[in-house]
Amino acid sequence: MSRRASLHAAAPALEPIPSTTLAAVTGGLMTPRTTLDPVLLEGIKQLSSAIVAVGQNLAASKQASSQRMMEMMQQLMQMRRR
Repeated sequence: MSRRASLHAAAPALEPIPSTTLAAVTGGLMTPRTTLDPVLLEGIKQLSSAIVAVGQNLAASKQASSQRMMEMMQQLMQMRRR
């Protein structure tokens, strides 16, 4: 006997659920969520704030670097004139 056949042979037969048991069941279909989970939404907000902060720091760093480069260029130009 193959392995597949032995697995099917070992499976118990399905039995119907009695209607008296089903009569006691309450509830219904689950409706899908149409809004984001509040925890997920808060995480997205925090991530967004962190990205904005990194962008601002990067822009400030580039501006400071450019400023230093300009000052060095001016000093070199002044040294050449002497």
